[in-house]
Amino acid sequence: MTSVSSTAASIASANTIITSTGSQISKANENTYHQSNLLGNWTGTWKTTKQPITFKVLSIKGDTAEIEIGKNGTLKKAQATVSQNTITYGPYTMGTNDGTNGAIELQVGSVQQVGYLTKQKPPATTTDPTHLVGSWSGVSPSGQAASFNVKSVTGTSASVTYTVNGYTHTGTGTYDAKHNMITFQGTQIALSPQGNATVTYQSLGHTYSVPVKKASTAATQTSTTTSKFA
Repeated sequence: MTSVSSTAASIASANTIITSTGSQISKANENTYHQSNLLGNWTGTWKTTKQPITFKVLSIKGDTAEIEIGKNGTLKKAQATVSQNTITYGPYTMGTNDGTNGAIELQVGSVQQVGYLTKQKPPATTTDPTHLVGSWSGVSPSGQAASFNVKSVTGTSASVTYTVNGYTHTGTGTYDAKHNMITFQGTQIALSPQGNATVTYQSLGHTYSVPVKKASTAATQTSTTTSKFA
C-alpha cells in the first residue's frame, strides 16, 4: 500500500470521541484522519472483474475495527486493523477521504486488485424519514462550534434545541422536505443525500457553516485528509 499522508484540522473537543455505533476514537485520530468517516456500509465493484464488493465497518475502538466483508456471496464478520484513514484485514485494505467515496485494494503477492466504494445511506424509517432526529455537533476548521438537537419532526414542524457560541435556544423550527433542512431563528441544519450535515448560522454580521456529525455522547467533526483514496 502507498503510505497515507494527511492534513490535520482542529476539530475535537474531547480526548475520546464516542459515536452512535459505540465506537471509541481518540481525539488525535479523529482530528487528523477523521476515522469516523470509515464507519458504515460500503458497497462497490472491483475495477477489473466488475464483481460486487461489500465492506461494512461496524465499529472502531482504538486501532481495531469490527467489520463484515462480503466473500463468495456471504458476509464474514472479523476484526481488522485501523491505521490513519485506512482499515486492513488480511490482504484487503480499505480507505476513504470524505466518508462518502472510498477505495479498496486486494494484494496477493505481486497481484493487486483495486475496487471503488460508495457508502450507503441508512434506509429511511417510519419514525424518522428525514434522518435528522438526534444530536448533532461539530467544530469548523476556523474554530466555530455548533450543536443542534432535533427532538422530532412532524410535517413541517420540528422540535429543536441549538447552541452556538455558548448560547442555547429551544423551540419549534420549520422543516423543508425539498432540501431536508430545518430552520429555527435563522439557524439551519441541513442533511445532504450523501449523509453530510451542516449547521449554518449568523453571528456579528458573519455567516458560518459548521460540518456536524450525529453522535450519542460526543461529537465527531469534519477534517481534511489527503491520500490515494478518493
